[in-house]
Amino acid sequence: MTSYRNVNDAFLGLLREVVIGDEIVVRGDKTRELLAQTIQIERPLERCVLVPGRNNNVFASIAESMWVLAGRNDIEYLNGYLKRAKDYSDDGSTWRGAYGPRLRNWNGVDQLEQIIAILRNDPASRRALATIFDPDRDFVESKDIPCNNWLHFIARNGKLDLHVAARSTDIWWGLSGINIFEWTLLLEMMAYWLGYEVGRIIFFTSSLHLYERHFEKADAVLSNTGNQPMSPYTAGVTSPHFATPWDDFERTVTEWMRLEAALRGGADIDTLVINFTDPLLEQYIRMIDIFWCFKRSGTSEVLNNKIGQLAGTDLAYAAAEFVGRVNSAKH
Repeated sequence: MTSYRNVNDAFLGLLREVVIGDEIVVRGDKTRELLAQTIQIERPLERCVLVPGRNNNVFASIAESMWVLAGRNDIEYLNGYLKRAKDYSDDGSTWRGAYGPRLRNWNGVDQLEQIIAILRNDPASRRALATIFDPDRDFVESKDIPCNNWLHFIARNGKLDLHVAARSTDIWWGLSGINIFEWTLLLEMMAYWLGYEVGRIIFFTSSLHLYERHFEKADAVLSNTGNQPMSPYTAGVTSPHFATPWDDFERTVTEWMRLEAALRGGADIDTLVINFTDPLLEQYIRMIDIFWCFKRSGTSEVLNNKIGQLAGTDLAYAAAEFVGRVNSAKH
């Protein structure tokens, strides 16, 4: 198992290895692949991908993670942030393998609620796990078979760790684009609900791969690693923290989604009332405001003012880097 400080270090370290991995064609797509990879991320709260040249869409990571935690599977929401979302839908309106409904409503079972109950009753339990792959539904031909399959929370020495098992992981759109972000966010939430410090996330994948569409981009990122500036995290950039009790979570997520819909529809955050006080979720909805302002060609002055309200955080850095890119609208 290889240990990394954060997602940025993991992305660069694994990218160096996967670009020289075995070439294999899967469903007509050429990839470079490494089998049976296990990584440990020591600082899960440093979840924003800030690697120059990676051109990650932090707004999409936030939006999709909140969509998962709300238990949603609708493509209409995702399309606003991920134009390729419909390419992985069988019916054009949903992701049949979406993680949200499987985590929050598996035949009537909220797996997050059950994990909380298990660890509150027995902090040493090894049974606090959630399943995503469903053999009753997923042995079919489909554009959307869940890639991440199993989440196991385990509490030791005052810290909560999360172990994730995946069958298949695209390093570009999967691991660094959404998987580390969404699962470290869930780990932070679960640790808060249970009263633990955030521990480590350990991620196992049977197949870590890079698609041919990203070969040139990967080479460009790696060729510039020696010239990259100091990581903002190394320089002391911080992240706001989650602070919503479990009993208030459903109401808060519903309110967050109400605000997201208003911002998508053309509202400005300054005209809306935010009916929750969670530091992290408030900054996440302000990031959504920045995204839609940018999409509607907001002026640099307006965008800089909005980003300035998040000053000193990794979110401010990620937002400023995004809007400042050449051809940023394509990202």
